[in-house]
Amino acid sequence: MVSAKGSPGVTTSALALAATWPRTALLVEADPFGGDVRAGLAAGQWPPSAGLAEAVADLRSMDLDEALALRVHRPAQWAPPVLAGLGCVGQAGALPWGRIGAELGRIQGADVVADCGRYLPADGVLALLRECQLVVLVTGSSLRAVRSAARLAPLLGRDLAVPAGHPRLSALVVGPGDPYPGSEIARACELPLLGELPDDPRAAGVWSDGEPCWRRFGRSALQRAARGLADRIADGVSTGAAGRGADGVGAVGVA
Repeated sequence: MVSAKGSPGVTTSALALAATWPRTALLVEADPFGGDVRAGLAAGQWPPSAGLAEAVADLRSMDLDEALALRVHRPAQWAPPVLAGLGCVGQAGALPWGRIGAELGRIQGADVVADCGRYLPADGVLALLRECQLVVLVTGSSLRAVRSAARLAPLLGRDLAVPAGHPRLSALVVGPGDPYPGSEIARACELPLLGELPDDPRAAGVWSDGEPCWRRFGRSALQRAARGLADRIADGVSTGAAGRGADGVGAVGVA
């Protein structure tokens, strides 16, 4: 999953989707600008070595399954397993993003949801996105957010070599109707509309600000919408509807 600019709820959306995924799903925080999951989920209670940079270093001497067993952390019962992101911006340029994507795409028995943050071609994350079966451009519904997404969509399509309108590159609208509906936003971006997630501050706070999970959290507007969307995405990835065939289980890039 990727975004154009600002903070349209990419990380929150990725966590909500991974947590409601119909199969085992791993959330990989691949934001080149540095990760926020450690600070925002489970009140920052994370093992210091549970992260992407450490897992990449492990690949020099072990295979991916062994590295993930050491570095993936599930911070709460309601959360997905997470490979937390980079501690600082400067680390991104040294990571082999293409290899990371290829290795994740070969995982058996789990899907990968990658939170790739704000998209800039120079950050290197494009190599990771090229390995994904589905790339999702996440946007809010304000005029500023839509303008930014509409400007990025054709650039992202060219970088990924995805023709306009192809479902491998789709739009996800967070908080539709404020003021523009999701269908209108997708048309402006010339992208298929993958789906919509509601503006649900209380549920989002569980993912983004370490707020406590309440008894009916799974029935919140955000989690119910995420569950339906996750089912549709997972089904499309399994059947190759995202437009890129792959052996085993693929990655879903969320930005």
